[in-house]
Amino acid sequence: MSKLIEVKDLKKEYGNDEVITKILHGLTFDIDKGEFVSIMGPSGSGKSTLMHILGFLDTLSEGQFLFEGRDVSKLEDDELADMRSSKIGFVFQAFNLLNRSTTLENVMLPLLYTDTPKKERVKRATDLLNQVGLGHRLDYTPNKLSGGEKQRVAIARALVNDPDIIFADEPTGNLDSKSGLQVMKILQDLNEKGHSIILVTHEKYTAEHAKRIIMLKDGLIEYDQPVEHRQIADENGTLIK
Repeated sequence: MSKLIEVKDLKKEYGNDEVITKILHGLTFDIDKGEFVSIMGPSGSGKSTLMHILGFLDTLSEGQFLFEGRDVSKLEDDELADMRSSKIGFVFQAFNLLNRSTTLENVMLPLLYTDTPKKERVKRATDLLNQVGLGHRLDYTPNKLSGGEKQRVAIARALVNDPDIIFADEPTGNLDSKSGLQVMKILQDLNEKGHSIILVTHEKYTAEHAKRIIMLKDGLIEYDQPVEHRQIADENGTLIK
C-alpha cells in the first residue's frame, strides 16, 4: 500500500503569557491508504490535538507531517483549506447538522463551495443517503431524526466530496449501543470499499472495530498494534463477532 500519512517526531505545544503547555512529545507513525486506524486514549492524552493536526485544523510545533508525500508545514493557508475541503471528511460526536435544513440539504452542504452543478449535487447526496439507509428521509429535518440517523447523515455528508480519508471523532459518543454499532458497521463497510478511516475514541470496545490501534498516553504513543479480536456488527446493531 502507498503511504497516506507519514508522521516523524511530531511535537505540539501551546504558549500563553510565557507559559508553555506541551501536548504531544514526539510521535512517529505511518498510515497507509485504505487503513482503518483507531487513535485511542484517555482525556488529556493528546488524541484530539493529533486529529486536528492530521485533519489540517491545527499545525504542529516541531517534526514532520507528510500527507500523500507533501510536507504539510510548507503549505499556504489557502492550500490547506483546499486540501481540508477536498481530501478530508469529518464525522463528529455532536453531528453538527443544520437544524433548519433537510437531510438532503445537509449532505449537499460541502458541495456548495464547489462548482458542482445542482443536479449532480442532488444526485450525489441522494445516492449517499441511500447508501447509509436513509433514502426515505431526504426531506426530514434533524429534529425528526434519531441520534443514529443524524450520525448516518453526518457520514453521508463526510463522503459527499469523495475524500481521501474520513476522521470520525467519538462518532458513537451520543448514541445508544445499538445505534452506535450500526454506525460502526457503516464505517467498516466503507473501509472494505477502500476508504481510509481514522477513528478517535477513548473507548476500547469502539476502538476494536478498527484494524489497528494507536494508543496515546500523556502525549506519547504507548503502543501501536493490530487489533487481535476485532468487533464486527451487522446492520441491525448486533455484534456478530
